[in-house]
Amino acid sequence: MNSKLWTLNLLAAGILLLPGCSTNPPHEPLGLAVQEMMQAQTQNPDAVDQHGPMRMDGEKAHKVITGYRGEAQSASGIAGDIEIDIGN
Repeated sequence: MNSKLWTLNLLAAGILLLPGCSTNPPHEPLGLAVQEMMQAQTQNPDAVDQHGPMRMDGEKAHKVITGYRGEAQSASGIAGDIEIDIGN
């Protein structure tokens, strides 16, 4: 009985591992579609080489961050209890 179980397990493992030996390459248009989407989503591919001036100075950045933090601190919490009924 034990040898039959081992034979069955080896046969099942061999069948499960067999697709890993497949030599069928992926279809070419799939790679082209990915490349086209990357090109469509890239606004400026040479942005790394172009070092432009900084657009925000320290005073403006300070005003922005203090305004953001002020809004977060002055925000009110939940006005009432939230009841969620699940099931019966």
